[in-house]
Amino acid sequence: MDRKSWIIVTLCVILMGVNWHYMQENQKAAQAEAARKQQEEAAKKTAETPAVPSATAPVATTPVAPVAPVVPEETHSLTAGSVTFELTSKGGGIARAVLAGTDRVTLNKNAVEPIGALRREPAGLDAIVYKLTAKSEKSATFEGTSAEGIVVTKTYTLTEGKESDEHLIDLAITLKNTGAAQHRSEEYYLYAGASSALKHDDARYEGFFWNDAGDADYYQSDFFAKPWFSELKTEFRQSFEALRYAGVMGRFYTHIVTRTAEKDAPAKFWSSRRKLAQPIDAAHAGKTDIEDHAYDASLGLPTIDLAPGASVTENYQIYLGPKEYDRLSKIGKQRSFAMFYGWFKPISIFLSWVMRWTHDMTGNWGAAVILLTIFVRLCLWPIHAKSTGTMKRMGLLGPLMKELQEKYKDNPQQQQMEVMKLYKEYGVNPLGGCLPLFLQIPIFFGLYRVLEYAAELRGQSWLWVQDLSAADTVTQFMGFDVNPLPLIMGLTMVAQMKLTPQPQSMDKMQQRIFMLMPIFFLFICYTFAAALALYWSTQNIFSIAQTWIMKLYVPEPKLEKVTQKPVPKGPPPQNPFFNPMGHKEKKKGPKPPRLGG
Repeated sequence: MDRKSWIIVTLCVILMGVNWHYMQENQKAAQAEAARKQQEEAAKKTAETPAVPSATAPVATTPVAPVAPVVPEETHSLTAGSVTFELTSKGGGIARAVLAGTDRVTLNKNAVEPIGALRREPAGLDAIVYKLTAKSEKSATFEGTSAEGIVVTKTYTLTEGKESDEHLIDLAITLKNTGAAQHRSEEYYLYAGASSALKHDDARYEGFFWNDAGDADYYQSDFFAKPWFSELKTEFRQSFEALRYAGVMGRFYTHIVTRTAEKDAPAKFWSSRRKLAQPIDAAHAGKTDIEDHAYDASLGLPTIDLAPGASVTENYQIYLGPKEYDRLSKIGKQRSFAMFYGWFKPISIFLSWVMRWTHDMTGNWGAAVILLTIFVRLCLWPIHAKSTGTMKRMGLLGPLMKELQEKYKDNPQQQQMEVMKLYKEYGVNPLGGCLPLFLQIPIFFGLYRVLEYAAELRGQSWLWVQDLSAADTVTQFMGFDVNPLPLIMGLTMVAQMKLTPQPQSMDKMQQRIFMLMPIFFLFICYTFAAALALYWSTQNIFSIAQTWIMKLYVPEPKLEKVTQKPVPKGPPPQNPFFNPMGHKEKKKGPKPPRLGG
């Protein structure tokens, strides 16, 4: 097949992969919906069954928030590095996390209550009135009593030690039964907060996730999108056998609530989204056709079973910070699994490590992307050189292939056989020219995922680029954004194609399609992150330089027939596995006469 055919095959493979991905997503959504309906049916049956009061089990009733006395709010702040955790007695949790430095963002600002609020329903509110009973520079303690006589004590402490981080805070929740009856409940939920996009264009990255016994999975905003053939989903509910952590996430930042007990325990997880009263972008104010949402989540505590006077303590860690693979892997507890890089995750992890290493050497993330690109291209140099030589030799075969096409134009099958015979005679591998294209597909998508979610690039500048995580718009022309890097990418792609040898067998239609590829890629990548356009432009320039160097120092290939190895005559060699001792085969002949016969 020629280059055009391989491009079409490649696009078909990509489309098949995308189709398979969405089939898996729909299957997961169907399973989640089925689990939710089963839980609703079970709850309905429980509600219809008449309750029998007993001394050991309380009557199951729908939690109703009692009328809380009006008490003044008590606040306290814990600061670790560039992160400030703002705690409040209303809900006894983290009202906001203010990230300074290069982040300059406030997390949980669109939440209905603080992170760490203890709910009796996943979508409810923490109705307990808390008091700030102890505070210091490194910790704060809140205490309150529920209507059922359960004293709840929450202690927030800044992390210390090997796996500590400025974005990580410990939470110890103690429940003590001060009543006279046994208290048992599976309906305690810890609020993980609310995530909302930093700008409207990033809303598609919002979602929620969980880790069940090491199997991490997630849904993004399209989970709540209006489906074509099913009901609109308003929430996600599911029970897990070993829920290790759960949370909400955006494009660059995430909330991860992790249970730190030695043994896993069954727990429930809930998530939903709310429409925000005000748009995220000020420019969208007053536009009713644009909606922004906040994504809430709650994860259940293990079953609470307390005798009178007994108490139990559950320990958690709350991470409120950027989605950086290096940072999340250092704090352990499988939190790096929350970097959902997709199909090419190993490649993304490796490239992320290389990019961070080059940044440590240069001190600039733009230079790190350029060095990362050069590193990848150097690794592919031998393969690229081999494919270029193959394509040149295929170009020399052009006249002979045209002769075959004319000779066997009425017999396509014979024509194909003769072409393959021609390849064999001259030792040309028709797949050699397309091999680098296949190798670059996983690298491109792996790097795309890295640059798409790299919080390290947010707000980082390089030359005229103000933010490597966004498009490098420098001005507008007639209402159209002018992005220099994608334009450079398109121009260098055209120059690269001019220098790339093309098979003479390619007809005019194929040549036109081939020349439209730069426009196609320019259209797709025009609004991508500047770091991605920088990578693509750098690799095009590198490829042009590589082609120029090879023209200077590598001799042009010659079209010569390959000497075919003669077929050996005589009997085939013996298989040592069937004749391990080297015994000679016995010659067949007349058998000797038997005695007496």
